Amino acid sequence: MHRLANALVEQGESVLCYSFSPKPIDALYDHQQLHAQGKKTRFANKFLPALLFRRIKTENHDILHYHGDDYLCKGSRRRVRTFYGSALFEARFAAQPLRLLYQALFYIFEWVACLRRGKKAAISRITTRALPCVKRIVPCGVPLDSYSPGAEKTPHPSLLFVGDLDSRKRGRFLVDIFVNVIAPSCPRASLTIVGPQECSAPGVVYAGKLTEEALIQEYRKAWIYCSTSSYEGFGVPLIEAMACGTSVVALRTAGAREIITHGYNGLLCIDKELPGVLVRLIADAALRADLVGNGLHTAKKYDIRSVARQYRKIYHEK
Repeated sequence: MHRLANALVEQGESVLCYSFSPKPIDALYDHQQLHAQGKKTRFANKFLPALLFRRIKTENHDILHYHGDDYLCKGSRRRVRTFYGSALFEARFAAQPLRLLYQALFYIFEWVACLRRGKKAAISRITTRALPCVKRIVPCGVPLDSYSPGAEKTPHPSLLFVGDLDSRKRGRFLVDIFVNVIAPSCPRASLTIVGPQECSAPGVVYAGKLTEEALIQEYRKAWIYCSTSSYEGFGVPLIEAMACGTSVVALRTAGAREIITHGYNGLLCIDKELPGVLVRLIADAALRADLVGNGLHTAKKYDIRSVARQYRKIYHEK
């Protein structure tokens, strides 16, 4: 949302964002931070955005663009809703029964939001499969003036992973492959983990949570970015890695298939094939170079400025 709002301002729109997050330092738009009063349970906190969004006075706004949790808000011709994936698939790939039930409940709320008056967009085809009344697709975007090739690659083979270890991102699966397959065959190789959970293993570097600038540097240095997610509504890190001149490997999920053409701008595989695919790509510099070149071309389609123009057309539709 931050990236889109900045791009809209650069294209001449006046934007006010309501968010629970503090205003980013580089925000070009106006911002109002929302705060919940009193202590709430973790479950109740998930309903707070919908309650607080409903209380926002919207009379003076020309367009109301919701990026989630608008199922309690009234529909109107001014309303635009973007669906970033679907709770249906979050439920399908949930690791715990309680999370499955929780996501199933929010899938119902997504349908409520779908049936409200207004314009709707999904970030991917897989999202429209879960919400078939959403016909329009506007993908996520990346600011290509920031995400671009820069630093030299590491002198040794290097892999990068961004995300959780134990959620549907499945980072621990990649760590196990690195320790048991990659490291023995290539002792100088490294795996950098960017995310909230600490990880320690030979050859594994835990970078923690990074600023965007630091993350871009990690993308630029790595030989390979690897996604092990069981489900992605789209897969923004794949685009970010491509834009930074890094070859990408991903499991064959629907979201990844919308970005990666196997053998052209990345490699797709199933779980049991991943170790062999990574070993092959580490050893094949020519293949990495081809994937990088085609990946840079692919990333241009997802420039956030282009995404902003698509939304501006939606805003001005009658």
